[in-house]
Amino acid sequence: MSLRSRVRERAARLLDYCRREGYNTRIALFVDLSRHSGRRRFVVWDFERDDVVLSAPVSHGSGAERPHVRSAYARTSNDDGSHLSSVGKALVAERYEGRYGVAYRLDGLDATNSNLRPRCVVLHGWEHTTSYPIYPLATVGSFGCPVLSRRMMSRVDEILQHERGVVLEIFSE
Repeated sequence: MSLRSRVRERAARLLDYCRREGYNTRIALFVDLSRHSGRRRFVVWDFERDDVVLSAPVSHGSGAERPHVRSAYARTSNDDGSHLSSVGKALVAERYEGRYGVAYRLDGLDATNSNLRPRCVVLHGWEHTTSYPIYPLATVGSFGCPVLSRRMMSRVDEILQHERGVVLEIFSE
């Protein structure tokens, strides 16, 4: 199944959730960790158009024992110190300028990612993450953060600066 099809199915459910909970009903962000990291698996979704606005590769957590190692497929955890990505819905919270440039704090909305903020898992860009698919190569790993290329993060930042209450859903099934 294509990334667009997988996200479209999830977007329909997420839109109902966003309406119920009072979150953004114009756009959402998705990461499909079941896809190879060298492929496009990050999506900015437009609910009104029912389609992808942007898509790109995104890095995932490589684990505490293997920091920044290239890995094709993600393992997940919500544990502090695991350096693994977490699955679930998260609120894209405040924007700030940090070590990696513009970043957005994430607040986990599910039991599977409730530790995002205490773990300092944020959405950010990094010079070592690619803007374009590099399959069969894998992207470099992170400490658990969803990490875009700096170029793609700049484009996502342009969108997020005009939106509030945006939900990021990371999934792996």
